[in-house]
Amino acid sequence: MDIYVARQPIFNRKMGLYGYELLYRRSEKNYFEGGDQSGATKELVYNTFLVIGLNKLTDGTVGFINFTQDLLEMEVARILPKDQVVIEILETVQASDKVVAACKKLKELGYTIALDDFVFDRSGQDYTALIELADIIKIEFSIADKQAQRELLRRYKNKITFLAEKVETREEYKEAVEMGYELFQGYFFSKPMMVKSKEIGTLNVHLIHIMQELYKENPNFSVIADIIQKDLGLSFKLLKMANSIYFGGKYTIKSLTHAVVRLGTVEMKHWVSIMLLREHENEENSELIKMCLLRGKVLELISGELKQNHSETEFFLTGILSSIDVIVGERMEKILNSLPLSLGVKDSLLGKPEHLRDCLDCVLAYERFEFDDAQAGLAKLDLSLERYMELYVEGLTWLRTTSG
Repeated sequence: MDIYVARQPIFNRKMGLYGYELLYRRSEKNYFEGGDQSGATKELVYNTFLVIGLNKLTDGTVGFINFTQDLLEMEVARILPKDQVVIEILETVQASDKVVAACKKLKELGYTIALDDFVFDRSGQDYTALIELADIIKIEFSIADKQAQRELLRRYKNKITFLAEKVETREEYKEAVEMGYELFQGYFFSKPMMVKSKEIGTLNVHLIHIMQELYKENPNFSVIADIIQKDLGLSFKLLKMANSIYFGGKYTIKSLTHAVVRLGTVEMKHWVSIMLLREHENEENSELIKMCLLRGKVLELISGELKQNHSETEFFLTGILSSIDVIVGERMEKILNSLPLSLGVKDSLLGKPEHLRDCLDCVLAYERFEFDDAQAGLAKLDLSLERYMELYVEGLTWLRTTSG
């Protein structure tokens, strides 16, 4: 999934880079499209720290991040690195006892606090406590009354750093310098610049733990049920699967342990691997996920045709996971390191010479309509193209049972 963050540089009096204001963007449109401001900040923090990386956005300086009333009262800011961020208090924030107390704690911990879009006329509101706690005050230079700005700077200049924002011309910049501002931001220097990145998916940790238990010599079904119970979505899907016509149970299953027992180790391995894919399904990759499911089933059916002692489950997993790197958006090597798969499956998925890989290549060749290559590969397996097509149709029939 594409994610976006905008950044606008902030300069000092010597035109050196001081930091960046980081701005939430929902799409490639370079402006705030409205919505919940607290939710926007949460998304911004997630995208900045867990997807793109703060240093990449700030070039090793500091990032100014907007905080709302509720986020300040919830003390969310304390999860951020104090030396790399500036906590920017939005102009809509009330100087409540909770907000003032939270800001005092931030100051004690060494955080830098900025007041955004400073409002001069706050009738009926005493903002003195927050002004006294502020390290930086940002003022919309081109909009706010100049005389009011001069009076505020004169009063607090030795205690607070003042930042002129919305500076749009060279003349405004010169005037702000002469007035005593130390920091500057606005279109005169740069418009907010968009940074685009792709969010890298992560595999469901509960599914990985289940798979690890399933691959033990004597898997404990009660342990598996306990893991599933921690995930409401998995619990519902497992009970739905175990009670389905596909498994033909005579009595309705109500406990997770009973459901795991009914499916058994082999089917549980299948179910977990299918869930690993379904967790990442969206409009863009839904067809690719269907192809992976089909590859897995067809490879499993091929395994049953070979006159050798092969694990049908390993064939199934090789097909299912054949494009997991594309679906998750991560290197195949890194994904495989987290999964308890056999060396044969891992080598096959990494493209190394392996009997399993040869079988997968046959399936992929047929998928790409490269029938000569598919037929040549199938011949080495002592399998005719006609028989393969029958298995493929059987796989398609099975695929319909995996929806939902």
